[in-house]
Amino acid sequence: MHRILLKTETLQDYKPKSHLQGLRTVAAVEIAKGALAIFFSVWLLSFREKDLGDMMANLLDRLHVDPAHTIAIRLVSMADRITPEKLEIVALIGVLYALIRFVEGYGLWNARTWAEYFALISGAAYLPWEVWEFARRPNWFHAVLILINLAVVAYIAYVRFAVHREHKREREAVQI
Repeated sequence: MHRILLKTETLQDYKPKSHLQGLRTVAAVEIAKGALAIFFSVWLLSFREKDLGDMMANLLDRLHVDPAHTIAIRLVSMADRITPEKLEIVALIGVLYALIRFVEGYGLWNARTWAEYFALISGAAYLPWEVWEFARRPNWFHAVLILINLAVVAYIAYVRFAVHREHKREREAVQI
């Protein structure tokens, strides 16, 4: 069944319901990632006024790790170097990441073309890093992460180009 795209309609209005459900699933994942980033950022900020070196030493003591062991010394030393300013910077980066995920989620939920391209670019941008990490330390977590990201990128590409092809066919049919 063909239908003609009216001048007042957009490609978003033209997407089949199955594509819309898939885009909304991806959007929900992006919004969830944003919410987790906000949660993590707020959690990080709760450590601003704490002595992280002492907290690490206490944790290692509870885990029965010898405080003279090289790993324990390094962990406590690393925790001591974390300043409130560094925590705030990381939290700010987390909030900015969340904002990006929320904008992408909104766009995908509403089947916006720009969001599909944005999802393609942002999803594909992670792939080289994920493959590199998998090559360095192969494990199930990295393998699953790569497969999920590939599936999302492939699905978004399919939706984007399938809708574009269908719209092009419709325009050609109108011209005939």
